Amino acid sequence: MSKYLKNLTVYSEGGVIEKGSILLDGEKISKIFKEGDAGVQADEIIDGKGAIAIPGYIDTHVHGGNGYDVGNGTIEAIYGMRDYYQQHGVTMIYPTFMTNELSIIENGLKALREAVKTNAPGKAEIAGSHIEGPFLNPMYKGCQAEYLIIPLDDKNIRLFEDYRDVIARATIAPEYKNNLSYFPGLAKLGIQLSVGHSYATISQVAEAAEKGATSITHLYNAQSQTRKEGPYRIGGVVEAGLTIDSLYTEAICDGYHLPNELVRIAYRCKGPKKMLIVSDASLCSGMASGTVVRTSGVDFYVEDGIAMNEARTSFASSTSPIDKMVRHLIFDTKLPAADVVEMASATPARLMGIFDRKGSIAEGKDADINIVDKDFNVLRTICKGI
Repeated sequence: MSKYLKNLTVYSEGGVIEKGSILLDGEKISKIFKEGDAGVQADEIIDGKGAIAIPGYIDTHVHGGNGYDVGNGTIEAIYGMRDYYQQHGVTMIYPTFMTNELSIIENGLKALREAVKTNAPGKAEIAGSHIEGPFLNPMYKGCQAEYLIIPLDDKNIRLFEDYRDVIARATIAPEYKNNLSYFPGLAKLGIQLSVGHSYATISQVAEAAEKGATSITHLYNAQSQTRKEGPYRIGGVVEAGLTIDSLYTEAICDGYHLPNELVRIAYRCKGPKKMLIVSDASLCSGMASGTVVRTSGVDFYVEDGIAMNEARTSFASSTSPIDKMVRHLIFDTKLPAADVVEMASATPARLMGIFDRKGSIAEGKDADINIVDKDFNVLRTICKGI
């Protein structure tokens, strides 16, 4: 079935088209018109009435939402978080496991394996998972359960081998125990490696990058910064993320995790092609203030639009979907809209090696498109043409 989207400002891969239109053929983008085309024939015509067409958002780091948690280990939970984030313009999600018992993570991976098989046009695509723990450094556990954190070893590495078909990413602290020694093997499995929840020095991060790491998990949060040893100052994970050109950097841009000035520093250092927006949202997203939930061995307290641990010393993931972060970056942080859109779509697609089919409005790519108003509120989301 063909669709013709007209009267739109199109944020295309080649630049912003002020009076554009898009022809969809089934699941794909067939053609982009710079001045519209009154002679186009299609099964359905959608008049954008001056709205904006942008690529669908890709969330590579999301734990749950609206009461659903991937750690629940059920297909229903995965579908629930998928449908919730689709309402916020997300057309592809990477369900993310927090630190937990390996048996619980394995049950979740089994459910994810079944859920992936049901991907279909009209629904946000469920991608492989992101394993954010338990292979972290307890010193930078953040809101995760310290008693469940463990190092990689020859036995538990089998989790990645057995579920390589549904594990797309892993956040690991390279400096903890013998974790770094497993990086080359994990990279060979095709797993995208990210340094996070880590006390590593900049040289240790550089070594991790040489052995397969390609990103930093939620820059500035739960990671080492410059420290002093004698008269010398030694950079940490933050400085590595800002200065090692090969590394992508995630950022939780909800207005709580990071002040605007730190976001601007990261943006100036990395640019929109190496900095990506992630929600890092938990099942608390969409829940009312005063809600208390327990997940992955930790209690989360929802208050005034954020979630924290019981001691109120650490954010418990975020509660903001990516569409809210996009608006925050454009209107509060004052970053260029086209760059912000790229950070929410094309850049995560590049990180995950799927830019050939996802992440931008370009002919031949999947028809994953958001129609938004001038304030970047999502009006309509198209997933593979539907």
